[in-house]
Amino acid sequence: MQTIPMSVRQDDDIAIRNENTMRKDMLSMHTERFAELSQHIAGEVIMPGSETYEHLRNVFNQTGSPAGIVKAQTHQDIVEALRFAREQELPLSVRSGGHGLSGQATNTEGLVIDLAAFHQVEILDPKRHLVRLGAGAHWGEAAQALAEHGLAISSGDTKQVGVGGLTLGGGIGWLVRTHGLTIDSLCAAELVTADGRILRVSVEEHPDLFWAIRGGGGNFGVVTSFDFYAIPCPAVIGGSVIYDVAEAESVLAAWAQAMREAPEELNSTILLFSGFGAQVPPRVSVLFCYAGDAQAKADAAIQPLLHLGTVQTQHIQKMPYHAMLEDAVSPPPGLKNVGHNGFLKTLSNEAIAVLAANYGQPGKPIAQIRSLGGAMARVRSQATAFAHRESEALVIVPAFAPVSAGEVQAQQIRQAAWGPLAALSRGAFVNFLTDASQASVAAAYPDETFARLASIKATYDPDNLFNQNWKSKLAVKTQA
Repeated sequence: MQTIPMSVRQDDDIAIRNENTMRKDMLSMHTERFAELSQHIAGEVIMPGSETYEHLRNVFNQTGSPAGIVKAQTHQDIVEALRFAREQELPLSVRSGGHGLSGQATNTEGLVIDLAAFHQVEILDPKRHLVRLGAGAHWGEAAQALAEHGLAISSGDTKQVGVGGLTLGGGIGWLVRTHGLTIDSLCAAELVTADGRILRVSVEEHPDLFWAIRGGGGNFGVVTSFDFYAIPCPAVIGGSVIYDVAEAESVLAAWAQAMREAPEELNSTILLFSGFGAQVPPRVSVLFCYAGDAQAKADAAIQPLLHLGTVQTQHIQKMPYHAMLEDAVSPPPGLKNVGHNGFLKTLSNEAIAVLAANYGQPGKPIAQIRSLGGAMARVRSQATAFAHRESEALVIVPAFAPVSAGEVQAQQIRQAAWGPLAALSRGAFVNFLTDASQASVAAAYPDETFARLASIKATYDPDNLFNQNWKSKLAVKTQA
């Protein structure tokens, strides 16, 4: 057995003690400086060591250890927090719901601005159905509040997702074919820029910035509220039908054709589920939402989805729109989602065969395929920063890695799960990205869209204060 020289062991001990001393000094310095910040804001500064900090430091798909968390109460709180992050040269994250899969709503040794207090749901003009939603509201509570007025907004699928994050990414949900993306109902927003200005943005006011926040992510400022034209929607008719996984390819083909012929009121997603233990066998689930409460029309629209193969079970009911939103399902304990997604211009026979062969079977990854088109496709691709409007479908493939996995391991797992679809897909939906690497960002936006985003980024955040959302890639490409 080789003996480690005493001098080497002593050097290692000294290095460890020095590192621990530096960490303690840094924590003490942060504590003093954050204590000073707390004197200048109406909100609360949360520091490591408190029970509240332990509750807030992590997000849905990522662990974090920020130096401090600012629970902002006012716009001025945000201005002060931005100033503080700039002066202290701290990594900066902004959180609305904290359900972004890439985990950018937290960080290590940086500052997190928490927007939970900005959760208002206001009816601004009942006649025009003009409403204002706070960025920190969750879609479940927002949808339920709007339902009391017979209104809805095309939003995501999950109750706990924040209004801010989903809207900034574009927003694909249960009304996408009927009323478009979430951003297609957006008429204005209020945000705080990197230099502390509080701006209202719309088609008439700072139109370049308004274009960027509709699909460009949270890289341009801290958006605190959104003004939408909501949609009269007293009820929807939704449900599911389960088919045998052995018929996956024929069910997929029949589903794709049925959705091409379906009225725009019908929205649908198909799930190739590979099972979970003996109690939850593999299956093909067809989920649907008819946007309206006209029973006869809904029955006629839904009917083709009930005859795609051998039906195992089916369930259909009339409900308020908010009841379509489900509770978020956390990754299994000790794991994080490192999957990927992409758009299919068409659900071709080749794509269907690849999906059926590689997903949903026992031991294979899960795949979710969402039907697009309709109202979403009628908006020009260049009209917003969300540019993939001509796609027939979005495919999402979850994949799981240990929470402790580094990016190399996560990327290997991601590529193994997504590999069969890589050559058939294009782009990516930023709301479902699990990482913010150069490759993922490049995949999310066409070159022309990316270049325009980079130009706007250089105008409103030239020093790249908001550098966590996309790992500084917008700024880097601008400089290049």
